[in-house]
Amino acid sequence: MNDLEKQLLQDYPTWQDFVKDQSPEQLVVNYDFVNNLFDVYETSPITLLFLTKIYPRKQSYAGFEYLDLWLRFLNDFLNINKSLQTQYIKQLSYMLYAKYNHFRLSDLKLLFYYILESRYGTFYGSIDTQRIVSSFFDYNREREETFGKIRDRQRAAEKKAENEKPYTPPDLSKYENIYGILKGGEKYIESLAREKSV
Repeated sequence: MNDLEKQLLQDYPTWQDFVKDQSPEQLVVNYDFVNNLFDVYETSPITLLFLTKIYPRKQSYAGFEYLDLWLRFLNDFLNINKSLQTQYIKQLSYMLYAKYNHFRLSDLKLLFYYILESRYGTFYGSIDTQRIVSSFFDYNREREETFGKIRDRQRAAEKKAENEKPYTPPDLSKYENIYGILKGGEKYIESLAREKSV
């Protein structure tokens, strides 16, 4: 069990405890600092799949149940005359969980805002499952592109830092065979190393 798992179970020993403090309604408050995908990248990696692993359910998945609660909250919050029917929410939750269980809780907060802003299209008089599914798809595509750019920048920064490290010549005395051959010429080798011409 890693540190994050231990911390989560210490703070929320049961699934009910977790849902009480981290419900979909609370995401807006708990992740109020998340306004874009760069912010999401910096948040705790608590995903829907992670919840399923930490809180085993007898006949369900914790991550699926959370997504089901999230869709119900979205359904109510949109306050559109023709909302999603309960049986469709459950089926839609299964479909979305199967494909997007890598989403973090912070992803769900941001996606909630994006849907409210009609970033991926508008609901015309009714909430339709196709629009919700396409919103998840478009969001995930943006997410992958942004996370890819962030990782590329991190790798470039690491490489730059590695290249800028001062060079320390190897301790040739550790390698008896080479040291015996080069004895007396180690100063020359060290000077070459300092010049980085080797």
